[in-house]
Formats: sequence, C-alpha cells, structure tokens
Amino acid sequence: MQVRSFTLVLLLVGYTWPAEAASLPKDMLGAWASELSACGEQASELGMTIEPKTVLFYEHGFDIKKLTKLKDGSLKASGFSVADDGRAKGSLTLKQLSADTLSVGEQTYYRCKGKSP
Repeated sequence: MQVRSFTLVLLLVGYTWPAEAASLPKDMLGAWASELSACGEQASELGMTIEPKTVLFYEHGFDIKKLTKLKDGSLKASGFSVADDGRAKGSLTLKQLSADTLSVGEQTYYRCKGKSP
C-alpha cells in the first residue's frame, strides 16, 4: 500500500497544469492596417486584428501560447500560425511605437479608428 501511495504522490507532484497564455495589452487590441486607406475595407490583405490571445491577418492567424517582454519593450509571442495549409509552431514580435502605430516583425501597422473591440 505504501508503494501505491508513494507512486500517486509522485504523479501528483510531477504533474503541472499548463500555464495559461498571458494576454496582449489592452492598448494593442483592435483593428490595424499597414495603410490607413485599408481600414474601411472589410477583408483587406493589408489589415490585421489583434485580440487578447490571437493576431488575425488576411488569410491566416496566430494563436498566442506564451508572451515574453524583451529588453527593447517589444513582446515576443510564441505559439502557432494557423492557415489553410495547416498549423505551424512559430513566433511574432510586436512593439507599440505610439498609441496608433505598431510594428509586427518588420511591418508597421496603423490603428484603424472606430474599429476597437
């Protein structure tokens, strides 16, 4: 009986619940576009929507599983890119340059006014 109890304790101690992904900051959420003229277009290739744990582009999305704040103030989002051809592990780097300007990787996006969640 002691061996069973010991094994059960080891299993319980060794098991950890997966950590829930941190959410992106509230001031990053909403609709963005790489050209402001694309903000009025419903399905623009230039648009991007940021949700607390997801970044949505024209034909693909990125599900965030972990956020890491980098020394320069940017956020490295680790997770999975999801598109028609499947799902792949990856990362995105997001940096808020101003209240209405955000960089994602090498691309700059501008906040679409009146399109926040």
